Amino acid sequence: MQVVGKTNERDVWVASKDRPFRLNELLVVEGHNPDTAVGEVVETYSLNPLVPLVDEGSPYLMGHEIVSTLRDFGYELERDTVYLGKIRVISELFYPVKTGSQARVPDFAEVADLLVQAKPEQSMALGVILGTDTLDPTLPEELRSLAPLFQDGEVAEQQGVPFLLDYRRMQDYPHIGIFGGSGSGKSFGIRVLLEEFMKKRLPVIVFDPHYEMSFSEPLLPDLPPGFGESFSASYRILTVGQDVGVRFDMLNEGDLCNLLGAVSPLSEAMESTARAVLMKNDSLATFTERLNNLIEMMENNEADYRQEFFSRGSGPDREREWKRLKVLQNQVGQPASLRAIRWRLYSLKREGIFHQAGIARIEEGLRNQQVAVVRGSIRMLRVYASYVLRHLYGKRREYRDAMQKGQSADGFPPFLVVTDEAHNFAPKGDHSSPSLREFREIAQEGRKYGVFLVLASQRPALLDDTINAQLNTKIIFRTVRSMDLSVISEETDLGREEIRRLPYLPSGYSFISSPIVGRTVAVRIRAAKTRSPHQDNPFDELAAMADTRLGEFQSVLERYLPLNETYLNDVLQELENRGIRMTRSEVDSMLGQMVERGELIKDDTSFVTVYRPAK
Repeated sequence: MQVVGKTNERDVWVASKDRPFRLNELLVVEGHNPDTAVGEVVETYSLNPLVPLVDEGSPYLMGHEIVSTLRDFGYELERDTVYLGKIRVISELFYPVKTGSQARVPDFAEVADLLVQAKPEQSMALGVILGTDTLDPTLPEELRSLAPLFQDGEVAEQQGVPFLLDYRRMQDYPHIGIFGGSGSGKSFGIRVLLEEFMKKRLPVIVFDPHYEMSFSEPLLPDLPPGFGESFSASYRILTVGQDVGVRFDMLNEGDLCNLLGAVSPLSEAMESTARAVLMKNDSLATFTERLNNLIEMMENNEADYRQEFFSRGSGPDREREWKRLKVLQNQVGQPASLRAIRWRLYSLKREGIFHQAGIARIEEGLRNQQVAVVRGSIRMLRVYASYVLRHLYGKRREYRDAMQKGQSADGFPPFLVVTDEAHNFAPKGDHSSPSLREFREIAQEGRKYGVFLVLASQRPALLDDTINAQLNTKIIFRTVRSMDLSVISEETDLGREEIRRLPYLPSGYSFISSPIVGRTVAVRIRAAKTRSPHQDNPFDELAAMADTRLGEFQSVLERYLPLNETYLNDVLQELENRGIRMTRSEVDSMLGQMVERGELIKDDTSFVTVYRPAK
């Protein structure tokens, strides 16, 4: 293998008569000043003698200077197949690579500093670096078996150098973006990342709109020895409205306005009205009652309403409440603002966001260095995330600020925020989004306080620009849309070759662009240790449901054979008792199929049709 054609300090072409080049493999170019250069193969070609060359008038991809150099070096292009590889030089050079220099496959020790920046115990093993399997023979023992692969339905041995991401460097290069289209392996990548967070005992809050971030089931029933791992003590699943929510009696005026505004933006009149109506230690019931009383007072004759008000109760407390209503009546102005607040409040109540448990269990999980998975619909989580992040980020910020001032304060740990469908939480151009402000604030200032984002999305072009620019590490799976490819090209150091390959990446393959690593690396994500509840093939599920349905039908049918069709209603009723609903036409169809398969014989008489067993 030797360098051919015009060269510079960044890109060179290498030719070989015997060996085809592989994408992403590393090669050492010798004889360069002062010693050697290391490069990665980013394009590969094969020159076949049957294909016309560029100097014969064909619009071939190779330049004239490459073809000319090949001839000068003795390559017989009219007789031999010649393999070409374009190498992007990784090591820093100040002079162009010398044409004619020899290239070879390196030992691991020669490229170790380019591939591994941290020890395994200080980093996360996310996968294997593509094109490095030729380094396996010289790979140190401590780097083996860190990233087994999922292949053909089984966990296979690690093939190549593991990709290790030094999570401690997020202090310098905060926040991670995970992008990829449907079926690209994005969700699989999120799962692997969360498993690594749990292994390192990092506090994490996950907003899970798809109800898939459970880690109780192993990837396969039989995993290789030493690969399986239990995460039962490392995470907790919390559902909004059941396990966590918002304690109304702990809301201040700002919290209430933020929650109401998350349903629909508040006008200044609405906001001042909400602040005026809320009293210290109000419960949802007392606040709602005061709101309703004010609306009725302002929409009815005051004297008549006063009589009705005191007919529901009497005493000093009732008198105080009436005086309060009289004061509020002069403060709130028009009842339209009150009705608007009531509509928003009922909307939040219907979503189930108010819960006496509050965020205590989330906070407890973070303090215990666990992953707290918060589940709910995207609509609910958008509202809830704004409330949770404002409080948790506020606690962390207050603690760090107090420490800087030399003041005592309750400790609160650094933590990470992870969410899929990030463009719904922080959408581009939609400033009315309830959670955008909190995500944007953490993206811009979270590094100082030890709060970091991991945002995943199928549509990076729909994610807020300010946040997108702050995602220093980006893990990019198969992406097809031109708008998304354009954003990725602008926000990463992916070259033309990688962008061109993105629409065709197999599932689970990715490009990782990170200043922590110093370059873009092609990585195949390792096998997860656990499986998603949604991992089953839906068509396998459909077949299983059909088999179950057929089995129940045949079990009921056996009791009625030979079956007189006048008793089909009895069959339908027994099936319904077993939880299977079928129509008369469906039963006729299944009986007809069994006749066609030779399982039943159909006898038609003048009066009735009878089905009997074939044997």
